[in-house]
Amino acid sequence: MNSNLELLSHLFIILMALFAIIYTFGVVWRVEKKLDISFKFFLVSIISFTLSEITAIAFPAGIGLPQLLITGLKIIFIIFFLAGTLEMRSMLRRMDGEIKK
Repeated sequence: MNSNLELLSHLFIILMALFAIIYTFGVVWRVEKKLDISFKFFLVSIISFTLSEITAIAFPAGIGLPQLLITGLKIIFIIFFLAGTLEMRSMLRRMDGEIKK
């Protein structure tokens, strides 16, 4: 029962992450310049997170190389998510006049 619930939760996370990929990809194609860069970072982060979840399902034991891959993908996720957030923050600060262009 517990493994079924865990599998369902992983599948739900993957489904929601795929929706996030689709919608973020749609934004990337519609925006320009700095916002585009920010959303590209977000897109890469969501894709790496999704791949880490898929890897966790494919290799449930999580030992050795699969665990290293999962951890690496999560590291990529957080780096690109942080880069997207910092880029967005910088853009907003320039728009508000806090910093000069």
